[in-house]
Amino acid sequence: MSESAAASNTRDFRSALGNYPTGVSVVASRSFDGTPFAMVVGTFTSVSLDPPLVGFLPDRSSTTWPRIRETGRFCVSVLAADQENVCRAFVMKTSDRFDVHAGENTAAGSPRVRGAVLWIDCDIEDVLPAGDHDMVLGRVRELTVPERSGLPLLFLRGGYGAPSVPSIQTEAPGLGAQLRLADLVRPEAEAIARDLGLECLVSGVVDDSVVSLAAAGIGTSPGGSGTRVGATFPLAAPFGPLFAAWADETQQQAWRERGARLTNMPARPSTDSDLQAVQDLGYQVTTGHATADRFERAMTVADADPAAVLRDLVERGPEPGLRRPVEQLSEVTSLAAPVRDRYGRVVLSLHLIGFSGAEPPARLRVCLERLLEGAARADELLSA
Repeated sequence: MSESAAASNTRDFRSALGNYPTGVSVVASRSFDGTPFAMVVGTFTSVSLDPPLVGFLPDRSSTTWPRIRETGRFCVSVLAADQENVCRAFVMKTSDRFDVHAGENTAAGSPRVRGAVLWIDCDIEDVLPAGDHDMVLGRVRELTVPERSGLPLLFLRGGYGAPSVPSIQTEAPGLGAQLRLADLVRPEAEAIARDLGLECLVSGVVDDSVVSLAAAGIGTSPGGSGTRVGATFPLAAPFGPLFAAWADETQQQAWRERGARLTNMPARPSTDSDLQAVQDLGYQVTTGHATADRFERAMTVADADPAAVLRDLVERGPEPGLRRPVEQLSEVTSLAAPVRDRYGRVVLSLHLIGFSGAEPPARLRVCLERLLEGAARADELLSA
């Protein structure tokens, strides 16, 4: 049975609000004589995009907050899920906490915690009274996300723990029909990611673009991505042959023409054989980590140029992964399989990423077979 409590009862207030999880961050600064100091907060939050503002709420009884306020600046290190010991060191103010856990300083001189999932360097913009706390607004000077960012540490119900995120889904508007399909196959994507320890994307076509609708297994592998969900990329040759391979000739020709228009280059001669290879195999393989890294940046960086990645693919020539058995490939970066609706149309793809590039042949075969098995089950889910 649920219970209610008066908001004026501080113990009950704290207990009730403890059901809402928060991230855990270290807010640190450095005095003008070089002395570092830091405090752990569970109140860090994004506040404004324009201007870029973040905030946190220190207790007015804190002895560290006045020292941070005096410097006029701070760096927020958002702790990773495996950094409970780091949190404990800063909460208990162990004497060697900065020597053991602090890494490079920010450009403004504030300490950063090694291994964090995000660093935000700020100047204090304003301090507002908020009951027995202050609300600190920081104007963001610099944001840094490590190349391989994991999941954050959470505080919930009075304790710390690692989040479990079976999958996440985009919140982009205008994708209702595609998201309904993605919802149906998400359980299978989650099972694939769990079985293989890789990230499994669910992607679909919206207008003339491929959109990452959902992702399972976030943070399961160092090569995975935490930023693909909601990202789009033109459905233009030579990218996305999985969605073009079973399309009609009119759609395939539009795919070729979009590629030529975006790259200002003629379609590579192997484009048609790529489509035939995907049909023959029943799946798509990509190889080459340099190309994959450029593609990842184009997917996740706001001002990146997708046309440049398409030009790289055209200049690179035929994809080796479509012409040799998977056991004979090196530097595999992704495997993708089509998902069909009840009419046999390819409406989604299940896309495995997070490969190291050094997987042995047996491991690649296991991954491929599990992916194809999952795609077959997803077909059944969409046909039910």
